[in-house]
Amino acid sequence: MERISELIDYIYNGKLKHISRFGTVGITNTLIDFFVFTVFYKIIGVNYVFSQAIGYSCGVINSFVLNRKWTFEVKNANSKIFWEFVKFLVSNLISLVSTMLTIDYLVKNLQLNVYISKIIVTLIAQVINFLLYKLWVFS
Repeated sequence: MERISELIDYIYNGKLKHISRFGTVGITNTLIDFFVFTVFYKIIGVNYVFSQAIGYSCGVINSFVLNRKWTFEVKNANSKIFWEFVKFLVSNLISLVSTMLTIDYLVKNLQLNVYISKIIVTLIAQVINFLLYKLWVFS
């Protein structure tokens, strides 16, 4: 049991800290995103592209708080938070537009299932976001 505890500590506090924490936050964001997407798409009947925008936006709110405080451990004064949030929103807008265009292409042109397409675009967004957060937003 102590070995497991050491492994978890190494993953979340060692050399893999940023990637593992980002992944954990990403899982949380993804669950929020998928839940909201499904509610709007399946239950309310909103178009899948707009459902993508709504679900993604809900995950973004969670993402900013957790990534700023836990993943990248931003310690600077709150005076800088406004510009971090602006850069964060720009980063997520880039991801959102990319995912909306891609999900539409995958469903319409490749005739993939909406949820398979949703998984693909979620993975694409994770790569884009990690790079932008690490190199630009919280640097």
